[in-house]
Amino acid sequence: MSAAPASAGPPPGFLRRYVFSTDHKVVGLQYFFLSLAAVTFGIILSLLMRFHLVWPNARLPFVGGGIMTPEQYLALVTMHGTIMVFFVLSTAPQSAFGNYFLPIQIGAPDMAFPTLNMLSFWLTVAAFLCAIAAFLVPGGAPISGWTAYPPLSGLGEVTGPGEGLGQTLWIVSVLIFCFASLLGSLNFIATTIDMRAPGLTLMRMPLTVWAWFVTAILTLLAFSVLLAGGLLLLLDRSAGTSFFLPAGLVVNGEVQSHNGGSPLLWQHLFWFFGHPEVYIAILPGMGVVSHILANFSRKPVFGYRAMALALCAIGFLGFLVWGHHMFVSGMNPYSGLAFSVLTMSIGVPSAIKTFNWLGTLWGGRIQLRSPMLFAIGFVSFFVTGGLSGIFLAQPALDTTLHATYYVVGHFHIVMGVAAIFGIFAATYYWFPKMFGRAMDESLGKLHFWLTFVGVYCIFMPMHFVGIEGGIRRYADSTGAHYLAALQPLHSFMTIAAFLTAAAQLIFFYNFFHSLKRGEPAAANPWNATTLEWITSSPPPPDNFGGSFPSVYRGPYEYSVPGEREDFLPQDVAPAGRGTTGSREIPQRAYVTGMAILLGGIWMFFMALVSAYFVRKGFSSDWRPLEVPRVLWVGTFILLASSATLALSRHDFLARRDDGFRHWWGVTGVLGIFFLAAEAIAWRQLAAADASLSGNPSASFFYVFAAAHALHLLGGIAAVLLIAIRPPKRLTRRTATDVVSLYWHGMNALWVLLFVLLLAGARS
Repeated sequence: MSAAPASAGPPPGFLRRYVFSTDHKVVGLQYFFLSLAAVTFGIILSLLMRFHLVWPNARLPFVGGGIMTPEQYLALVTMHGTIMVFFVLSTAPQSAFGNYFLPIQIGAPDMAFPTLNMLSFWLTVAAFLCAIAAFLVPGGAPISGWTAYPPLSGLGEVTGPGEGLGQTLWIVSVLIFCFASLLGSLNFIATTIDMRAPGLTLMRMPLTVWAWFVTAILTLLAFSVLLAGGLLLLLDRSAGTSFFLPAGLVVNGEVQSHNGGSPLLWQHLFWFFGHPEVYIAILPGMGVVSHILANFSRKPVFGYRAMALALCAIGFLGFLVWGHHMFVSGMNPYSGLAFSVLTMSIGVPSAIKTFNWLGTLWGGRIQLRSPMLFAIGFVSFFVTGGLSGIFLAQPALDTTLHATYYVVGHFHIVMGVAAIFGIFAATYYWFPKMFGRAMDESLGKLHFWLTFVGVYCIFMPMHFVGIEGGIRRYADSTGAHYLAALQPLHSFMTIAAFLTAAAQLIFFYNFFHSLKRGEPAAANPWNATTLEWITSSPPPPDNFGGSFPSVYRGPYEYSVPGEREDFLPQDVAPAGRGTTGSREIPQRAYVTGMAILLGGIWMFFMALVSAYFVRKGFSSDWRPLEVPRVLWVGTFILLASSATLALSRHDFLARRDDGFRHWWGVTGVLGIFFLAAEAIAWRQLAAADASLSGNPSASFFYVFAAAHALHLLGGIAAVLLIAIRPPKRLTRRTATDVVSLYWHGMNALWVLLFVLLLAGARS
């Protein structure tokens, strides 16, 4: 074996090493501690809600007026849901553990795009701070729930406290988070596709990598739609448009100046994101649990291939069932039936995973360590929550249960608690690798049992409260005679909530005490087989100290007959451990990344296009908009720019540098001419009194044109950058391919939008 190349050292300086680091491990830890802060804040909000439900007239020193008002309670509901869904469940399983371990598990030195990785984290921090700031502005945090249904969320402060600047900050926070998530998903997908170690085929990837990969695809597609919906909602609030706000609204005696919008359009856009979000939260936990069950059963994963395909099937079906959140919206019964059948069909891949988990446990030499206990707890909550969800998949039953605590109990168990148990399992399992020390095993088991029992005591009674008619979102149910018998259950759940929250102090103590004083951990304390366990703890800056592994087998080779040990690492070759030299980010990863980015951009625009068709088809105020003729000229100019770019690339491949530079420059100039034509069209429409807030067809024109112009402006900037100084990490060929792919993709998108606008002008 040749001598290993020297490992690259950490970047110099505190800021570059720990704050604005591009090391995926540091970024992963930053996400982890952000999530830890967010979950602490979210738990405090939930305890305040539980306290108020049992003692609604108690005077609290930090509440304005002393006694919590219904609006203040709804603000807690809104912000608890927002913080937990976005900054805990979407962040910790994927962004924290995925960032830290995906590159190591596939044998890569880092993420494909380290700078984007850093940017994604700091955008997430900005989104979190923006959300928290909603508590501090006049009026306070919004009261519209984490789903932000219009018209309540779209009209402004006239609808109540928190619906002014607080709601605007909420929307801005979600938009920033969407953008951060899109950058992160691009990184995960490109890294998984293009940076796997030699020999690491798709069917040799750990199930954790499969889960992070599928989750990244869901994130790319789902958050693009939420980004589009959030942009339209922000325009309704701030620019006077009427995408979601109907005519004839009277609030506090004032007639609102909106017309023709559809609140149901927001629900469709939101839940097209919202149901995949359930799997964005839960799929990484499924991967971690599969990983841990095999390790502590000392058996291969039962039905590995079926498990990987089931992850893909769950992700795919998750995009087809958003309508089951809208059974009470008055949808056509046939649509309800279709969504019901599709919802039930997700039970098939979910059952495959559950039975395969049980198959992995069956006959194994089970070691009930802390990670294993939390993994088994995950399976318990996933099954319990899944069974209660069967009833909500039936339109007739959901109509009765939809507004009750039954739904709260269901989604907290299946989405919230199950995902958090996956986070705990991952923390206990990978803590030795991340920090080089071990957590206290006795405290870990105590933490598990108190949390496991406590969670069932909190959320199982909610199902019974819901069946009895207990309405969720009510700040005070003591005044309703028919709900009086349910108050003892609320008291029981509240006491259980406080005790369970107190049990988390055990975790905090164990975690932070072990950081400094935990027992030093071996490189592979669990006798595991995947690549993260072949390097030191914590791993060096390039993960493998300059000697990168090759892979010779699947990820779960436990108890292999004829082997001396009961585990066989992936990198052990038949003739010994195999390594390769230094590994860099392959040039094809940049092209892959651009293709993924275009996928997200197209999904964003397709969400806007779907909103266009819905708004046009279900409104009485739609007036066709005559497309300015200058846009015909602009469109031909843009098509010509694709031709000149192709000529430039042809000359580059033929090594004719002068021709390349000439046609490359012409392409940028034509792009500027197109933007000028678009600006002229805007002026002509404004002169014809076609304002953004007037005719809805004009509203969509401005949104389409402005969004596309911003994206094209990015393409023009890239053209100029490549002409002046190509990026250091890209070869000139790669830079040309990346810009060409983006430019042609944006031009094709404009042709689609232009045809759509022309068709709208004739109908």
